[in-house]
Amino acid sequence: MSTLSRFTTAWKHIRFPWRSIVYVGSDNIGNEYYESTRQINGRTKRMVELKVKKDLIDYSGDEVPVQWESWLRHTRYDPPTIEEIVLANKRRELIIERAKKLDQEYEERKAKLASEQSKDQQNAPTEAEGGKKSFAHEFPPTIPGDAFEPETWNPIPKKK
Repeated sequence: MSTLSRFTTAWKHIRFPWRSIVYVGSDNIGNEYYESTRQINGRTKRMVELKVKKDLIDYSGDEVPVQWESWLRHTRYDPPTIEEIVLANKRRELIIERAKKLDQEYEERKAKLASEQSKDQQNAPTEAEGGKKSFAHEFPPTIPGDAFEPETWNPIPKKK
């Protein structure tokens, strides 16, 4: 970090009485976070200046880390540190890696089960070989055809 950038960052952090917005910090993406010195309804206004300028329509929630998002919404008092964000990113990458590994294992098990079932069906004795029919073959389901008309139902009135 050059001397000029250090001086600029230190100058942004100073809370002068005439300054309405104070620099609080930045994230590893390059977004800058600010807080107003005036309180509105007992709370200060917190804002982010995104590194990449986009229209509001093109904004997605992935552009701001979760820790900074919680600071912006006043769910945490202190702004997050760079180390905290880096640690959270490593944890997220580890979870994604483990999820991919589990998905791969699941697909392998599913393929193995499908191949075992196809082998079982090929090896199953047929009726000509003396095997039994399954219950579904003995009693096929009855499905009404196109000519099906439901019977009318006339309730019998009770005698008083």
